[in-house]
Amino acid sequence: MKRLAGDAARTPMRRQALVAPALGCLLVVAGCISQAGIHREVAASRAAAYAAWQRRQANEKETEPLLKGDLTLEDALKLAMAYNKPLRAAIQEKEIGRGRIVESYSEALPKISAVGAYTRLDEVSSLDVGGRSISLGFINNYSVGLEVRQPVFRGGAISAAMRAARVFAALGDEVVRGQVQQTIYQVARAYFDALLAQHLYTVFEDAVRSAEVHLKDVQRKREGGVASEFDILRARVDVSNFRAEMIQQRNRVHLAKTRLFKAVGVSQQSNVELRDKLTHEVVTPDRQEAVRLAYMNRPDLYQAELAVRLQQEALRIARSRYWPNVDLSFTQQWARPDPHFTTADHWGDQWVAGAVLDWPLFDGLSREGRVIQERAALEQRQIELVDAQEQALLEIQQAILSLHDAEEFVQSQHLNLERATEGLRLAAVGYREGINTEVEVTDARAALTRARGLYYQAVYDHTMVRLELQRAMGVLGPKAGDYKVPTESPTRPARVGQFAVPPAPLPGGDNPNAGKQAADAGPRPEGEKKP
Repeated sequence: MKRLAGDAARTPMRRQALVAPALGCLLVVAGCISQAGIHREVAASRAAAYAAWQRRQANEKETEPLLKGDLTLEDALKLAMAYNKPLRAAIQEKEIGRGRIVESYSEALPKISAVGAYTRLDEVSSLDVGGRSISLGFINNYSVGLEVRQPVFRGGAISAAMRAARVFAALGDEVVRGQVQQTIYQVARAYFDALLAQHLYTVFEDAVRSAEVHLKDVQRKREGGVASEFDILRARVDVSNFRAEMIQQRNRVHLAKTRLFKAVGVSQQSNVELRDKLTHEVVTPDRQEAVRLAYMNRPDLYQAELAVRLQQEALRIARSRYWPNVDLSFTQQWARPDPHFTTADHWGDQWVAGAVLDWPLFDGLSREGRVIQERAALEQRQIELVDAQEQALLEIQQAILSLHDAEEFVQSQHLNLERATEGLRLAAVGYREGINTEVEVTDARAALTRARGLYYQAVYDHTMVRLELQRAMGVLGPKAGDYKVPTESPTRPARVGQFAVPPAPLPGGDNPNAGKQAADAGPRPEGEKKP
């Protein structure tokens, strides 16, 4: 009785001794994950990033390639395959898919676990027999065990998990392929934007030169007493207006190039000359062929199709919970005292083998609820697939209609440009002969400048509509199932009927030097030499 009273008295003290450290640990953990602490960590990380940027600036070392020289659209696309950051991030989806496949094997492989234990008793029970005390155990007890458990039946969940992993890997490939096409689209659009800005800058530059030549003519006439001071003032205003437009357009060229550098993934300090030109190419796409290409090549349609298949496997896994789980089990144990002779204070071993059947007959309707959720999610994925197909049809129809309008716009502006050019020539000749006035020459020059700008805008719009149609058909990059990188990119674009398709190698794949090979084909970063 006295000993029991002592144990009862020590129990609250033991509890306090255990609770106090636990509360202390809880407070420490809570302080580590507080919102203020997270903000401090992020702010410190941002400050470190800024300091690293300053060091790069001081040492004039850029992590991104610095381009100098000529840049064509093909070169820009090849460089983007190696340096575009969203694309480099998307390539990691392939590794995620490979990891899912490796993880799925664990569902079918045996589970091996090891357990070690040590137990010390405060007191060993004893038994009095004929005045002799016999201990029924030992103060120190040791045991080491090894268990092997092999899954045999999971109601179809094992095979469904392995199929789902492979579907997920294929989905990752399509995500990468979609990002490749998105990168090509963004780089091409940025390149054409810069080309348009450069052409418009040339238009205003020519207008300034033309206005300056006219100003000299007016000054000569003024010296001859034919022109008035108002004519000189008007000609100077004309020069100043066109120069102001030229300066603004030059700024647009610089901004467009910075967007191009960002899309390609190179340094903003790059200095290149765009060598391609905005050209008009007559195309006559066939709607049925365009739809066929879209159904066979668009990455978003493949992604929607694979999402349906992935959800089907999720539904199979949910339904497998209605079936029992069957495992084969084998356990090997080493213990002291000997598990066969509990009174022998030495090491012994024993093994146990058997089959385990686990079949929850009632789990509170959780299985039925999970099946309902997965079935509804499957219906969602199927509706999303139909919607993706309808979206593809809509984009193709819009692109074809816009292409017809863009073609008509180009033809009209081409004719208008010829008229404006002839109009300025006649006005200039008439002014020299004293037939036309200064205002008429100024109006003719302004009309020509506007006509040239509208013509380049029309060609740009036509080019962008062609690019949109290629994107809608899913032919801006590698075809479905083509995940290898060619050693060399074709110099000529492939053709689909009468529609030009620019080449686009897919990064990653089986060629570890693909990114370097793509970069070697384009402009070299400053300080590098072509091998």
